Amino acid sequence: MAGIFLALTLEKDLNDRLIHIKKELKSGQLEDANISWIRNDHHHLTVYFVGEMEPEQISQMHEDIGKINLTGISRSIDITAISFFPNEDSQVLSALVKPNSHLQGLHEELKNIVVNIGLGSDLKAYRPHITLGRFKEKHRPQYEFQMFDESLKGKVNKLDVLESRFSDGKTEYNLLKSFEL
Repeated sequence: MAGIFLALTLEKDLNDRLIHIKKELKSGQLEDANISWIRNDHHHLTVYFVGEMEPEQISQMHEDIGKINLTGISRSIDITAISFFPNEDSQVLSALVKPNSHLQGLHEELKNIVVNIGLGSDLKAYRPHITLGRFKEKHRPQYEFQMFDESLKGKVNKLDVLESRFSDGKTEYNLLKSFEL
């Protein structure tokens, strides 16, 4: 069984801007922080975390996702800040994405697919974000980040079904299937 999640792939321009922000953080405010940074080619906007699934459930999910109209989904996203996720005490450093009706609608549609397969639904509110790294120490120093004066605007181009595995202190992602938007 694998940890499965559904995510949107960032277009190159937006991903390059996030890489630049990470470089600035690494050489500035977070220079001495003990962080496990997400690989630059693994940035993604999580839409729905499913969790453990059996292979036949994954196949059914692929089939069901193929039936939804992904071409009507807005590909535009706005990144508003760098912060901790899900709250200030978290170990996860993220780029926060402004929620919009298209992301919320896609999240709801994917949640319905997962529930119909027989897996439980997530009762938490959807809060879009892009994970940049994880602090290795539980009791990390406190940091404050400012909201961007202007949001970083960018686009996503695919909905990916990804498998995540945690090994040797790092999270590795395996692409199982992609759907074009």
